[in-house]
Amino acid sequence: MLNHRFITEFEDAASFVDGAVEFLQRFAEGKKVFCALSGGIDSSATYLLLKKAGIENIPVFIDHGLMRIIRGKEERDQIKKIFPDVRVIDIRETFLPKIYDAGDDAENKRKLFKAAYSEVISNVIKEEECQLLADGTILPDIEESFGVKITDINESMTTEEEAELLEANKAKFVKSQHNVSIEYDVEATVQPVASLTKNQVRAVLEYFKMPVEQVYRKAFPGPALATRIIGAVTEENLELEKKVHDIVESAVDDYYMKTTKKPMIINAAGEQEPFQAFAAVGEDVLSKKVTGLVNGARTYGLPAVEKGKLDLDKLIAKASKLTGKSRLLYEMATRETGTYDVIVRSINSKDARTASVTKLPATVLDGIKKSLLAIPEVKRVYLDVTPKPPATIEYV
Repeated sequence: MLNHRFITEFEDAASFVDGAVEFLQRFAEGKKVFCALSGGIDSSATYLLLKKAGIENIPVFIDHGLMRIIRGKEERDQIKKIFPDVRVIDIRETFLPKIYDAGDDAENKRKLFKAAYSEVISNVIKEEECQLLADGTILPDIEESFGVKITDINESMTTEEEAELLEANKAKFVKSQHNVSIEYDVEATVQPVASLTKNQVRAVLEYFKMPVEQVYRKAFPGPALATRIIGAVTEENLELEKKVHDIVESAVDDYYMKTTKKPMIINAAGEQEPFQAFAAVGEDVLSKKVTGLVNGARTYGLPAVEKGKLDLDKLIAKASKLTGKSRLLYEMATRETGTYDVIVRSINSKDARTASVTKLPATVLDGIKKSLLAIPEVKRVYLDVTPKPPATIEYV
């Protein structure tokens, strides 16, 4: 199987779209294309480019049960509203038990997602007799998986060539991606946004006049909320994670909408602020190993904790020089009752490969803390004050 990636230097959205349309017409014209449409900005841009190029496609949203809730609504309902022709395939009944049985092995969780996506995609491709597959793989996904720069990759590569590339650069591997290096029963994949960072993808969505909530939709990992549940995923902690995640993301969005009229800005450092805003959950998180990033390589270690008066600048500076621990958490609240710890995480980034900590006002953090403590299951609330590196954005 071949993988075709549009490799280009991004100058502006209009010229990029012209080039991407030419790329798609060159490889996909006259063929039926499966399009994995998660509703995130990457796959949304891919779908819109297919439509712009006049390519026949089958857009599919895979609902595995670990997608976030946004302002009280399931993500699949949000996506159906924006893209009415998307086909929703519900695999919760078969997939969730596998995740519950996976334990706390991070790579095993990622592999389960990879296998689930592959199975559903393969079935639809067979049923619809699709010749090609399009997905929203972007530049950081490729470079973290292959350990090379996008310019070191050919526009068209066989899966065998990619396997050799992975082996040759395994020392620079950061993490596997659910949408990289999978083989399907199609002639090829087409990946029109493979050269783009998140900010450039947003520029493409603005070109297509997408609603502001879609253009500035927060980045969301392929393995979904499984990356934000520390330890084994259970029915109970998944329900809690969806609830606390919505609280944090909505509160941060509200603050930026109130102060800037947008849920995200480009700050003085050229970062998307906030790039992501979310909550992670776990039991006794200080005793659980979570992911870090040292010299470009993924590591696992225990977090450190700070207590006392909040001084964000001081804490971030300390976290930036952290050694021997995976990240630094600031204890916002603790009580005797409850079961779960909640970590509040808000970061700024250009492309997810590095990230700074969003300096949210104390009033916003206090409001989030109060909302979280209104949930009986919550025992402690922490604020993650660690940049990437030395921490990763996610936790598993």
